[in-house]
Order: sequence, then structure tokens, then C-alpha cells
Amino acid sequence: MNNLKLGFPAFPLGTHQTPWDMSELMYQGAAEIPRHRVQEAIMSGSLGKPIKARMAMLIALHESITAFIAQGRSRSAIVTYFELTWRFYAWADQQGHTIQPDTVVDIYKEWTEFLIDRSVIHKQISEIFAYRQAVTMANIIAKAIQLPGSKPGRSLVLRTRIRKPLDKKNVLSKEADKQNLQQTFEFGRTLTAITDKLDVKTVRGSLPIYINLANEKVITLLGSIMSPDLDPDTIKDATLRRKAEDARKPLQDHESLFDRHKRSGIINLRIEAELLIFLAQTGMNLRQAADMERDSYRWKSDGGELEVFRVYKGRRSGDAIFRCYKAYKDHFQRYLTWLDKTGLSEIDSRLFPQQSRSMITVKGQKIRFYTTKTLFKKVGIPFINPQEIRKTRVNWLLRRSHNLQLTADQMAHDKEVLLRDYERPHHQSASAEIIQFHKATDPVIAPPGPGICVDGSHNPIPISGIAHEAPKPDCISPEGCLFCTKHRDVMSADYCWKLASHARIKRLETDLYKSPQKGVEHPAYRVIERITAKLEAISAGSAVRATWVQDAKDAVRSGRYHPHWDGHIKLLEVIA
Repeated sequence: MNNLKLGFPAFPLGTHQTPWDMSELMYQGAAEIPRHRVQEAIMSGSLGKPIKARMAMLIALHESITAFIAQGRSRSAIVTYFELTWRFYAWADQQGHTIQPDTVVDIYKEWTEFLIDRSVIHKQISEIFAYRQAVTMANIIAKAIQLPGSKPGRSLVLRTRIRKPLDKKNVLSKEADKQNLQQTFEFGRTLTAITDKLDVKTVRGSLPIYINLANEKVITLLGSIMSPDLDPDTIKDATLRRKAEDARKPLQDHESLFDRHKRSGIINLRIEAELLIFLAQTGMNLRQAADMERDSYRWKSDGGELEVFRVYKGRRSGDAIFRCYKAYKDHFQRYLTWLDKTGLSEIDSRLFPQQSRSMITVKGQKIRFYTTKTLFKKVGIPFINPQEIRKTRVNWLLRRSHNLQLTADQMAHDKEVLLRDYERPHHQSASAEIIQFHKATDPVIAPPGPGICVDGSHNPIPISGIAHEAPKPDCISPEGCLFCTKHRDVMSADYCWKLASHARIKRLETDLYKSPQKGVEHPAYRVIERITAKLEAISAGSAVRATWVQDAKDAVRSGRYHPHWDGHIKLLEVIA
């Protein structure tokens, strides 16, 4: 049993990475120890003896993950399977459980209760993170113990109480959207400032390096020195003073940037910044961009964008590898020149060759942007990860083009994926779409009277309960519009002023009217009643609207009439 090997030789590793070996989980508590120390703990006997009862389940899990590797699952997915299995065993060890094929389902159910407690009760992790962990572990276990069914992992999850939380998309208000774009623009300006500053001369120059940003912020790059403010002249020890001076000096012409990795952090900062700018400009997936090889390129104009082709031995034909905005071409070519002048192109064929201190990293290693994140945190600028950059680009294109299919084609996604995973509901865009809908289904026509009309066919319909002496709507008289079902009020101060001025005309008409018969009322009285009712309804709507109505009444009382009725009113006042 001591010779049991459950490693993964088909899973590539870098020079400084510890191999994954599931035979280590035969020991109680091994999953809780840092992996690079487990073998030492086993050899010292501090973990005790291997537990034979664990063997069958570990072999089954090993076969399960090996099958996933053979299927070609992504490196990051396989690493997630490893890490999650180790966490599952660490929790089981704390609870005193021995995971076996006949007990693993019950232990898994208890573990999901632990996830629910952490996510729902104590809020230590998000509910969606807990759910994804439960689903992933269920798929691993289901494959290991060969549960029946077309989707055995899903069936196993349904045996627990854990459920996927509702996918609530936050609606971006006008201010929130502005803030989001402002942060994105500040992020982009900072990346550009870094790439512009870190040319070959600066990277090889004296340390520290200062990069001035907007709002009087300054980025300080230390390289191999410990304190930017240290004055070497204050050091009394001659040897230490000489070392401090040498660390700050520019590199000599014969010195390589890569000797003893003196400035790998500064080089990585420029490369990470260039990678983030590339992702924003092209919309490419991070994994695809990180794995791209340095090539010769041919540029083809396509409207406001450029299509970039990989060139084979100077031939005109080649594969289209990405699209970008025209303004990005000069920046990208400056970056390619920088790669050549620094010597990076000679030692690494990748387009974004991040450097590791004396390490050889495996292809497909996840890019975490440690250097850039740390730096942005120091200067108080929010770091926007590649996924958020991609989402911002998608939503910006959607709002600019109003064309879902065009945006989906540019981002290399189906429309369904775009709407489900990228699109953010936006209140301003929704308002515009609602207005467009009403324009198409409820077209507004300029009527003879105040307000607006929604009928272009000139078929007026009287409101219900219209008085016998009230003006009948006929699409000719302004008063008739007020008694038509097709008439619409306009919520504005100008409309209230226009209505109040209209009522003033009607009052002057009644003053001049001499009825030929007793008991017969002038139609103007019904118009005044209708206008009064409309103004009262508008005033009751809100405090702001009440102010509109009061101001309109005060204006008419003081003799200031709406321009539409001003001439008519003054003429009637002269006659009266």
C-alpha cells in the first residue's frame, strides 16, 4: 500500500510546481497540509499510517479525473477538480469521516449543508460559488462511483438542499453606468500611461521608476531595490553603500535585462498592461490571447476596424487571427518593436511572454495579473478583470449599434450567450426602446388644440359622458380636442401655461356672450370646466407638477399669456 501511486503524469506542470498525487489522501489530515510538505510529513510519520479503507474511493476518483484529462478538459478546470477534491477531503477529515464508495454520497450531502451554512448563514462565500462547488464535486463523484442516468451529477445535486440562486441582473442606472464607464476609462488611461512610460530606455534605466498619472497620482516601480527614498550617501558601511548604488544604476550596454531577473517585475507590468489593452481592443478571450505566438502580421482595413492576418513566409495569404480598432495599430506595432529591443522575442515565442523568476511555467497556466493588481491597489485605482472588460465592451457595442446580431458576430458568440452572460439591463437604453415602441404603436399627431393627438386618420371619438352643449371633437376646433379620446396631455410647465391661457380666452368669450334664451349655457363654460379638471389632475400628480400649475395661473392672472393665445386674448380684452 505504501507503493500505491495515484499521480497524473499526463497533466503538465512547471518546474516549480508540486505534482498532484491522490495517494497522499490515504493519510488522515494530509489534505490540510500544504502539498509541498506532505511527503515530508509522511516520511516523518506525523500523519500516522495510511488508512486502507480510503483506497477504493481514491482509486475511483483518480480514474475519474484521469478521464477528464484524457477528454481534453481545460487546464484550469482540471486544477479546479484537484483543489476541490482536496478541500472535500480536508473537510471530511475535520468531521472524522472516512470517504468510501458506499458512504461518499451521504458525506457529500452533509458537505453541501456545510456550503449552505457558509454561504447563506455566515455569508463567508457567495451562494453561486457554493452552488458551483457542489455541482463540480457532484460530477466528479458521480463519474467515480458510476451513478446511472444521462446527467448523474445533476441528479446527485438534486438529492441535496443546495439550489442555484436566482440570476438577478443589476440594472444600470444612468449614474451607475457613467461611473462604470469612468472607471473603465481611468483604467485604460492608466494602462496606456504604463506602456508609454516603460520603453526600453526606461526599463534599463535607473531605479526607482516614477509614472505620473491623472489626479496627481504616481506609480513607483522599485525593481530590485527595497526603499525608493533611501539616500545611499547616508549608508556608512562602504559595501552596503556600493550595493545600494549598484541596484539603482542603469544597466550597462553589455548587461542583459534577464540576468538574475533584476527587472522581471517591471517587464511583467508592461506585458500585463499590453495584454489587458489587447483584450479591450480585440474582444479576444484571455486564454486565447495568452497562448498566441508572435508572428508576422498583415493588416486589412474593414470600415472602422482592421482585420489582422497571420503571414506565412511573406505570402499574402494567411489566417485572420483578430480584429481591432484602427487606432490600435500604431500602439500594437510599438509593442512588437519593444519586444524585439528588449530581447524578449529571442527567448520566448509568445506574444505576451511573462517572465518567471528561474521558473519554466507550463503552457495554459492561468494568468492572474498579480503585478498589475498589486500596483493598482497601491494607487487606489479599481482593477477591472478581463471578463469585466469584455462585458463593458459588449454592452458599449450593444448601446452604440442597437444591433444584437452585429455585436454577437464581433464578440464571436451566439446571441443567446450574449444576452445570458454579458448583456446588462440599462435603464436609459430601456427608456429609449420604450419611446421607440410607443412611437411605432402610438404615433403622435399635432392637433389644433393644446396637447398631442395619437390618431393620424382624423377619426375623433368623443369622451364618454360628454355634455350636450360641450364642443364636439372634429379635428378642427381647439376646444373639440379637449373632449376627444385621442387627445393626450403633456406633462410640462409650458402645457399648463397653454391650458390656463386657453381658459382665459373662454372666460372672455362668456363675458361677451348674451344668451338669446334663458337657461342656455355657452359651450365655453364646459371648456373651462374641462381645462380646470385637467389642471387639477396634473397638479395632484406631484409637487413639481403642482408648481407648474400654480405658476401658470399666476402668469395668466398677471397678464402674461402663452404666445399661442396671447394675440387672441389681447384682442378680446380690447373688445370687452
